[in-house]
Amino acid sequence: MYSASYRNLSEIVSKQIDLDCSITNLMAMSLPIIFSILSGTLMYMVDRVMLAHYSFNAMNGAAFAHQAIEIFMLPLLSFATISEVFVGQLNGSNQFKKSSDPIIQIAVFLILIWCLIYPIAMHCRHFFLPESIWKDGNPYFRVGMVIIPFQIIFSSIAAFFVGTRRPKMILYSVLVSNVVNVLLDIVLVFGIGPIPAMGAQGAALASVIAIIIASGILGLCFVSTYNAENYDTRHLNVDFGILKKNITIGAPYALSEFIEMSICVTVLIFLEKISMDAVSIQNVGVTIWIFFTFMSEGFQKGVIALASNCIGAGKNFLIKRLIRSMLIVTCFFGVCSFIPLVLLSEPLLYYAFKISEPLLLPDFKLMLLLLWITYLILLPAQSCLGGILSSGGDTKFVTGVKISSTILCFAAPLCWCYFHSQLTALTSWWLGIFQQIFNGTFFYCRYRKGQWTHNLMNLQR
Repeated sequence: MYSASYRNLSEIVSKQIDLDCSITNLMAMSLPIIFSILSGTLMYMVDRVMLAHYSFNAMNGAAFAHQAIEIFMLPLLSFATISEVFVGQLNGSNQFKKSSDPIIQIAVFLILIWCLIYPIAMHCRHFFLPESIWKDGNPYFRVGMVIIPFQIIFSSIAAFFVGTRRPKMILYSVLVSNVVNVLLDIVLVFGIGPIPAMGAQGAALASVIAIIIASGILGLCFVSTYNAENYDTRHLNVDFGILKKNITIGAPYALSEFIEMSICVTVLIFLEKISMDAVSIQNVGVTIWIFFTFMSEGFQKGVIALASNCIGAGKNFLIKRLIRSMLIVTCFFGVCSFIPLVLLSEPLLYYAFKISEPLLLPDFKLMLLLLWITYLILLPAQSCLGGILSSGGDTKFVTGVKISSTILCFAAPLCWCYFHSQLTALTSWWLGIFQQIFNGTFFYCRYRKGQWTHNLMNLQR
């Protein structure tokens, strides 16, 4: 027998699933996620801007080290993030008491894995950090690796709130931590009173404290009385069936993230051998790109949550309208982002990064145009298509395409350019366009064939 609150919860979710995946519904689901991710990416952007004003070498060292850290972090977060598919399908099929099971057990599993890879990462950091950025990159890397377990906790619990269609909780926790990060950046990067200026290391310390606060706030929300009663969030109910599926479904994404981040670091290593100006162009571009990922990641999570809930409820026919809504919204945000990135590129570069050298400005401006085309037009569209495929458990295909495009459209041409002395600061940005077109084409063809839809909860039973 259901309790009264449990019956009410069932009725609420049933009404939510009856929504028609219109633009209004997509925005209502995605906007809280977008703003929460925006707060996180703004935290990263603020770190880099402050470091650029403190010392451009410190900014380059921190950016270089951060991408090295993500080689170890992003594969683990892939498992945490993909658990929202299981939560969404459990939630959509009204199995509320099981919805927290994927979250708790995958978080414990990932933290144990981090304990194994931490000493390996610390021992191998010399391979990722060239001597030219070692002074600022090494302290940032050492502190930044401590962020990973807290980021795992945050991402796992965030997946629960996304899967149960309550992303506002994520927004509140990130907003508080973002304010803390900005204040700590001012103090620790530049130094105030008895506190010395720490540069890149100070930025890393500020990020660690901020993510601990965000994880703590979201953790308290997770074990609240309401969630404990309706979702059984205060008990670790190990379901090895779901854990195995979570690892199986998440493994392709983890492999893809590992390969992509390894190649990103390789790009920086190649560019460092050309000139530090080339490294600076790449790091500024990556910083701005990461800031704007709030759009692609936010809509992807919103699409996954809606699509997985629809699949769990047996209403797959709504997904076609979801795609149309997603494409319209993507075009709208693409037009809005054109203004700061392309029309106002010079003020952006000067006030954010103190870049005003006439000889470098043309390359920086062209990089921003390529970034806009690749990551604010093409990437959000293919990410949402990939998210829909993932909501049906088709992650092996998604990962196969991403790995293939990374190797064929990006890594192989990049290596050819490097070994034939044709590599420039803009090569990777040109190649990114072809990679996103490759991904989007294959994702759309897969969607049209209709072979991607699986109700993972039915398979489990």
